[in-house]
Amino acid sequence: MIMRRVLPALLLAGLLAGCAPSPPTQSPTPDPRLECEAAVESVIDAVAELVADYEAPLVGPEQPPSATSSPTPDTDDAATAPDERLARAVDAARRIRAEKGCAAGPFDAGLEAGLEAIEPKGPMADAVLRRTTAALLGEAGRVADEHQLAADEDLRDVLASAAEGTTIILPAGTIDFDSTVVVLSGVTLRGAGKDVTTIRSSAADGAFIVAANGNVRLEGLTIALSPQPSSGVIAGSSATLALSDVRVRGARAESDGAGGAGLYLSGMGSEGSGRGTTLEVTDSVFEDNAWVGIAVSGGHQVSVESSVFIRNVTAGILFLDASTGSVADSEFTDNGVGLAAAGAATPVWTASTIRGGSVGAQVDGTAAPVMENLHIAGSSTAAVIFGGDARGWIAGATCEDVEHGIVVTDTAAPSLGENGCPLARGGT
Repeated sequence: MIMRRVLPALLLAGLLAGCAPSPPTQSPTPDPRLECEAAVESVIDAVAELVADYEAPLVGPEQPPSATSSPTPDTDDAATAPDERLARAVDAARRIRAEKGCAAGPFDAGLEAGLEAIEPKGPMADAVLRRTTAALLGEAGRVADEHQLAADEDLRDVLASAAEGTTIILPAGTIDFDSTVVVLSGVTLRGAGKDVTTIRSSAADGAFIVAANGNVRLEGLTIALSPQPSSGVIAGSSATLALSDVRVRGARAESDGAGGAGLYLSGMGSEGSGRGTTLEVTDSVFEDNAWVGIAVSGGHQVSVESSVFIRNVTAGILFLDASTGSVADSEFTDNGVGLAAAGAATPVWTASTIRGGSVGAQVDGTAAPVMENLHIAGSSTAAVIFGGDARGWIAGATCEDVEHGIVVTDTAAPSLGENGCPLARGGT
């Protein structure tokens, strides 16, 4: 998945909006309209180049078939040449408009028509075009407020013009989307409750792509995915995301492994680290997702509390790479694996109940989770498996109706406290 930082350039683009012409400061050329038209065309060309730079596919076959593999994460690139070209074109257009006394009507009409003629390919390019258009035409909000989404409004346009910190109120009932909604600024999307407001998405890439540098919140809504392969919410290494009273269900996976995550917080290596908690999930439900309920990679730090994970095929929650954070007071039912950690992940799993599925908690790679007070019941293979070169700590675990309790392979070396589960060693 490719995400770039787009907001700085878009804020510069907004300098063009509302620029009133001033009397010419020098003798006019024989036909100053040509210079005015050229200035508009230069801005349009720069916007088209910027939009084209975001036309790469957002989601590839990064989701692996097993909990011990790591997906290919996204990259967050710095400002690119198209961003800089747009900023220069805007500055030049402002200067020419003022110096040549460009008539506001033709100037603005030419700008609007040129922007409408650009044809973006893909949801990220579409979102960048909408955001840039709102800034250039003076439609971007400057002050955070609350906006009630009306029946005839396109959420993508509302997001494009929303100021940082805006809360968008979603109505009760079902809202259908056939394309991905891309969030480029720190906003809150608030429904009337996860049993009241449903966003039903048939988008191929995912219901939501979070590519904002600010804090994004989803509250009081259900994200229902159907029928083609996709994920629910996908966010990059610069994202900071919070979910409260949210349900994500029905993510589908391609045959090559793409898609299938209720929520995928991506990064490479330690990307995303050093920013404190980057994902907060409370009172939420992740069910019937074909890969995982939540996958966390890179160096993200998460907090999951009082949430429920049901029938997610590979795992309820999967920690990869150098990710960390905590899972507490949550319930896992009939997932392939309830809690999984691979790579060098170091999560803390406490006071949670895991029922059914193949394995209650599985650790691989050099991961070193801390597990305390887990109750595991009915796992068909084992309550807990430490494989690879896993380390970590487990204490206070209790087992019920499991064939094998805590299994530690010959290469793993976790620390064991007092547990109410039988211990078995051996294998690799």
